[in-house]
Amino acid sequence: MKPFFFSGTTGCAFFLTLHFLAAQEAECTIGTCGRCNAPGDSMGDKSDRPFFLWRNASVSGGQITLPFKIRRSPQHNTFRLTTDVTLGGFIGYTRRISQKHDYFLTVPLTAGLTFINLSESNTSLDLMAAGGEDLVPGLTWSTGLVLQLDRYSLGLMFGKDYAGSVGDQWEYHGKMWWSFGVGFVFLQ
Repeated sequence: MKPFFFSGTTGCAFFLTLHFLAAQEAECTIGTCGRCNAPGDSMGDKSDRPFFLWRNASVSGGQITLPFKIRRSPQHNTFRLTTDVTLGGFIGYTRRISQKHDYFLTVPLTAGLTFINLSESNTSLDLMAAGGEDLVPGLTWSTGLVLQLDRYSLGLMFGKDYAGSVGDQWEYHGKMWWSFGVGFVFLQ
C-alpha cells in the first residue's frame, strides 16, 4: 500500500484527502506467483481477479469545507445562493481513471457541522427582536463527485441541512442543496 496525500482548494472548498486502503493488486508474471495458467495470461483465472470496481481504486477519507450552497427558492421558483458554511469529514471511493496521468474520480460521503444564517426572508421566527439576523448550528450530509486532473480539481456536491434549535421554522430545513467548485492544488 502506497499512501497518497492530496490537498488543495476547489472554489473555496477545501479538500484534504488521504487514501488509506489501496484496493489494487500487483500484476502477476509467469513463475512469480504460481497463479498464472498460460503464457500471456497475467492474472490466472477470473476468480483470482479483484472485482472490477476495486481495480485501480481505493477508499479515501479526509475533511471538506463547503463555503456556499445553492438552494431552490419555493416562493419565486428560482435559485438562491446562501453562505451557510459546512465543516466536515468524508469517506469516499476513489478510482484512478487514467493510467498515464494522475486523474482520479472520488465519490465522497460527508457529514459535518454547518453554520446556518437565519434572516426574516428564510424563517418564520421573529428575528427583529434579536437584531434581525441570527446564526445557528446544524448538521449536514452530502455526496457528489470530485474529479482530480493532475493539479486541477472539479467538484459537484449535493446534500441536505438540518437546523438545530429552529428546526421546521427554517425554510430550507431538510431540503436539497447543491454546490460546486473549481480549484488548483498548490502543495502536492
